[in-house]
Parts: sequence; C-alpha cells; structure tokens
Amino acid sequence: MLGAVDSMTSATIEGLSLRAWQSEAFNAWVEADRRAVVEAVMGTGKTALGIAAAADAIARGLSVLVVVPGVELLNQWHREIGNSLPGVAVGRRGDGNSDTFRGHRIVVSTVQSATGFSAPRPVGPALLIADEVHRYGAPRYSRLLLDAFTERMGLTATLERNDDGVERLLLPYFETVIEGCTYERGRADGILAPVRVMLVEVPFDSVEAAEYQECDELARKLYGKLIHNLGCSDESFGEFMRDVQLLSDGPNAEKATWTARRYLHAISQRRTLLAESSSKLDALRDLGTVLRESGRALAFSETKKSARAAAEVLLEEGVLAAPFTSELSRLDRNRLLTAFRNGAVTTLVAPKVLDEGVDVPEADVGVILASSKTRRQMIQRMGRIIRPKLDGRAASFLVMYAKGSSEDPSTGAHGTFLEQLTGIASEVVTVGPEGAPELLRSWLAIERDNGGAADVGSSAVGVDSEEFEATIDVDEDIVEIAHRLVEDDTPEVAPTVESEDVDVRRILLSVGAYGDVDDLDTVLACLSVLDPQQVAVLILRFGLAGESPKRHNDIGVRLGMSAVQVGRVETAALECLGDAATVMVLAELMVQLDEL
Repeated sequence: MLGAVDSMTSATIEGLSLRAWQSEAFNAWVEADRRAVVEAVMGTGKTALGIAAAADAIARGLSVLVVVPGVELLNQWHREIGNSLPGVAVGRRGDGNSDTFRGHRIVVSTVQSATGFSAPRPVGPALLIADEVHRYGAPRYSRLLLDAFTERMGLTATLERNDDGVERLLLPYFETVIEGCTYERGRADGILAPVRVMLVEVPFDSVEAAEYQECDELARKLYGKLIHNLGCSDESFGEFMRDVQLLSDGPNAEKATWTARRYLHAISQRRTLLAESSSKLDALRDLGTVLRESGRALAFSETKKSARAAAEVLLEEGVLAAPFTSELSRLDRNRLLTAFRNGAVTTLVAPKVLDEGVDVPEADVGVILASSKTRRQMIQRMGRIIRPKLDGRAASFLVMYAKGSSEDPSTGAHGTFLEQLTGIASEVVTVGPEGAPELLRSWLAIERDNGGAADVGSSAVGVDSEEFEATIDVDEDIVEIAHRLVEDDTPEVAPTVESEDVDVRRILLSVGAYGDVDDLDTVLACLSVLDPQQVAVLILRFGLAGESPKRHNDIGVRLGMSAVQVGRVETAALECLGDAATVMVLAELMVQLDEL
C-alpha cells in the first residue's frame, strides 16, 4: 500500500519541492482517505503542504476551497498558490472580493465568507483545506463542515480549544489527526532555529502583591462556590466560563448573578495586575540596552494598555519599538510590518493580534510579558521566534513571570508548553531581572563596543548598510507614529467608525462564535443596559452562552413567548445597543474581531 501511495504522490505533486515531513504527512493524509488534521509547528511549512494537497486534488479533477480566519492569510494563501501553481485559476472570497468556482479551480475564502448564505459552493467532488482549523470548532462555523467536501485537510499548530468543539465537531468531520512536524522534528531537520530559554522572575512591589493576593484569594473562593454550589461546569475552563457568563446575566437581585459578576471582576483585576506590573516594565527597561543593539524582537503583552506602556519604555531606552494593536488601521499595520521587516522598527509589542493570521518576519528575541490564557497561544508565540535564522544563530526566548503568582512555573504555570519548549532548548536558565540583560547580551554575542544598532540590525535582516540606512531615511516617520501610538488611544491612527457603520448583529454573532473571555466581558457589559428579557433573547439568538444561535421559534418555546414577540424584543434590544451609550464600545470590539 505504501508503495502505491509513494508512486501516486510523485505523480500528482510533481514540480513542488516538499520537505521530508511534508512528504510524510501528505502520504499519511492519503492513507487516511484524504481526511485528516495535520498538526505542525508554526514556521515549518503548513501552507506548502496545503498547496501540495490542492495540486493533488486539481490533478484528479477536484475543486478546492481554502478557508482562512482573516484577510492577511486570505491574501497570503492566494499569493503563494499563484506562485506555486501558475497555471491554475485561483479566486478570492472576502476583503472586497467575491469570486466563485465559476472560472476558478481553487477559491480562497475567509471563514466569514465561507459560512455566509452566499458562500461559494463547488459542483462535484471537492477538497476543503481549513487553515487554523482549531478556530472552526465554534458552533457558528459548523456550517463550513459540509458532506459535499469529499476530501478534507485541516492545518493547525495545535488542535486545542477551551470548549468541546474539537471532540464534538472537528474530529468527527476530519476523522484523523496526523503529527506533521513537532519542535523536535523541526529542530532535527534544520527547519527551526536552536533556542535558548530564559525564565525571568520579577517581584511584585508591595502594593501590587497585596492587591494580587486579595484578587487571587477571592477568585479561588468564588471558583469553588460557582462549581460546587451553583452548578457551573468543571469539565473545562471554557465550559466553566460560559456558565459563569450566563449566570452573570441573571436578574440583579439573584445571589448567583452577583457571585458570577464578582468572580469575573476578580479575574479581570488579577489579569490586569499581571499584565501591567511595574516590575516587568522595569525589567524590560533594563533589557532595552541589549535590544537596542540586537536584531528584531517581538514582545507579547496581554492588553493594549500594557503593549503601549512596554513600547514607551523601550522607546525611552532608544529601541525602535512600536505597539501593534487592533487599534491600527490596515494601512498602518502594513507599514509597521514593512518597517519591522526592513529594520526601521526593531521591536513590536503586541497583545493577541500577532498570534495568528499575520505574516510576521522572523525575529531573534521573543519576550513574554504576561502568561498566555492558553497553551495554543503560547505555542503560536513561540513559533514566531524559532524560525531559522539566515546565519544559523539561536533564537532567544524570555518568559517573564511574577514570583508566586499564577504565572510562576513553580506553581504549574505554562505546564506542557514549557515542557515542550525546554525539551528542545539548548539552554534553560532562571534569573532575576538584574541578571537578564547581561545573559541576553552573551546569548546574542553583542560586544559592548560594537558601534551601535545599525550594524547589528543590518546584518540581522540581511541587507547591506547602505540599504539599511536608505530604508530608515524613507521610513523615518515610523518613529513619529510609534511615539503617537504609545501616548493613548490616538484616534488619528485608529480606524474611523461611525455609529451607523456598527453592525451590532454581526458583532454579537462573531463573539458567540469565536470571542474570548475579554470579548464576552465587553458584550455582557453592554447588555447591562437592557432589561432581563432582552438579555435572555440576545444570549440565545446569538449563541453567547456557548450554544449555537437559535431561531425565533426555538427561543419562544424556551422563554414562553411567540416567535413574533421574540423578533420584536430582539429588534428593540439591537436598537438600544446601537445608541450613543454603547455604540463606540461595540465599534472598538468590531475592529478587534476583524483582526481574528
């Protein structure tokens, strides 16, 4: 059987150069009747594997739908398929494009366009390639998982979700999971850079320590009460949080409602304290002298405010740094990425915007300023750093954590992720903030008298000094933009959204489908302006409690109303949410969701 597969493979993907793991994964996918999810670390070439599967399908007369989570990946896939398969007609769906399978053998679509009522549907046998497939375990996106796609390939760095979407929706549809390329395999094959890991232990100041302890103790106490006394699920944290969100929307007089709200407030405060710790900013400031002389660096924060604060600290130390947040317009986002690629900006500080769906150039140093909510997010961030370097040098990964907090590895923080990371690292060191700069300097082999950042930066990005200096001259206004971004919410660089442009219905559907805890917090805060009946209707109508969105008839049966009454309540609630009191909050959320 394997010999037959090998023969078929060489015939159908002729002309495409595949790495060893890609060929092995492709053959395993064929043996699995072309229905499987392939897990592979970011930066190892999942897109090339998908293109090979598309070429194989086209050679056998199938059509191909490639589904991606956002417009950056939409354009990236479209471009790379065009370069790899120049004789194949490739269309796009999303970002202002409305191509169909009429005249196109392959269509690349955002998931929003692929699950809409006018979504492109192939005629006859077809292959579905689902990039970042873990995202499509949300109830709303189950419409993507059609029997019409006789062949299916999912691609992801790690097939994990905080709910039961993997077990309930994805595995029954894709049937098999293939281990494509692990960290160990990528390192052994020379696909990934060697990596050093520095765990940087920083202390809370006395005020932060007291506030954190108070929030942490309250959160732990309420967590037990919500599970044991109020019936919240303990199956997974995602299911637990959905139950808590539903409880928090109950009548104001209910004790359960206030217990849930107090818990949400406590964990929000705890997260903010960890994200905005002054000791972490001080430690980052000390690292600035080294980052100023190194190549590119990525720093990952948890909030937009902490991203701006971190970028400001680095700018004060002479690092060409900028926050990269959802407030950026697409034009400014592209300008910053271009500046980062050519060295005019050397450090980007971002919350979750850079985790998935953005084509970020390789970086030498990664700094985690606050622990991630999920192992998957940490793996995505790691993948940004361990891409191979042009000169073969190692990547440096720094994980900052507040001693004794929920971030502290000694308390189990980062868990399996750190085991994987340290398992492939050539060196793992735990240091205090005072020892981190000199250790990082030695890792990067930076001499104290090397003459400044331009020489190091130019060699790091692979251009000569004249090209590097010319680039900085062309993009010198980037520094001015960076300074504006760190000051406040700077409306001049944020997308302009008028009240009438805010599609409340789309925002609620998006949050119900793939919003995280912060997104739900924002929506639920907005829902507080409604009466309890309106809240109940919207939660069911838009799937805000973890269920799939319900029809008016189903909601009416559950709430003891007619379908007509449900429709009237929904209309009134949406109109209320669209008024001046909440519309700009939802507008900001809409911008963030568009980044997913």
